[in-house]
Amino acid sequence: MEKKEVSMAELFFDLVFVYVLSTINQTVQHISQSLVSFESLGKNLVLFLVFYSIWVYHTLLINRFFEQKWYQYVFLFTDMFLILCLSKAINSNFQETFIPFASITGCIYVSLMVQYFLNHMLIRHRLSNRLIRVYLVGLGLTIIFFILGLVLPKNINFWFFLIGIIIAVSSPGVCWKASKQNPVFFSHLTERLSLFMIILFGEGIVQIVPTIKLSNFNVLDVVYFVLIVSMFIIYSFHYKGSLDQEKTDDSGLITIYIHLFIIYATNMVFLIMHKCI
Repeated sequence: MEKKEVSMAELFFDLVFVYVLSTINQTVQHISQSLVSFESLGKNLVLFLVFYSIWVYHTLLINRFFEQKWYQYVFLFTDMFLILCLSKAINSNFQETFIPFASITGCIYVSLMVQYFLNHMLIRHRLSNRLIRVYLVGLGLTIIFFILGLVLPKNINFWFFLIGIIIAVSSPGVCWKASKQNPVFFSHLTERLSLFMIILFGEGIVQIVPTIKLSNFNVLDVVYFVLIVSMFIIYSFHYKGSLDQEKTDDSGLITIYIHLFIIYATNMVFLIMHKCI
């Protein structure tokens, strides 16, 4: 399998997602006066899964199909704008902005669905029809549950939206055998994930800056800085030592789902740090 490098457009795209994670933290940290409440944890997780599922579908799409064609860039930047709009609908009170949030999320999934179908039809590719059907069905079911959530009463609409998100997150892993038979460009996937983590760690460092006061030194600033640097070093060793980037027959799903927990846990650490500051 030929090697595929991460493009500048992908890095540009990932900057938006790291910004969104920061926005989620800023939103949910005001839910409770306690350090971390079950409500803030739950809402943080739901919002995180929404954006992470979008990122996963987009990353797998680019990994397998991106050939720097003009229409691919149009979709990429359109999705980026929609994600920025979606970030403005993030609210600690879900029902207050539920309609715009669910609507924009649905539009992004429709865009992804169209892109998978369009790229599969226009680009001669080794991917099987079975794998494409898995993605299209997963995205289609997600969109259906979003639509139901938009038309149902307030007391149950969120649960249909949540079911849609769970379907979206789990769909890539449902057809494991088909994914295994259609491996990703693993070096590209691991590089993309590692660069995302670097941007995330950078965002964590930036969050410390407003709290530093030269006239009133706080030892916690040093502690937080050392903590983030330590996490970065640990991840660097994990990336270099645990990930075989030369794999040519990997579906990438295990790596993706492991990073779901890594990114969420890292983001939660930043949330707690920001709450303490």
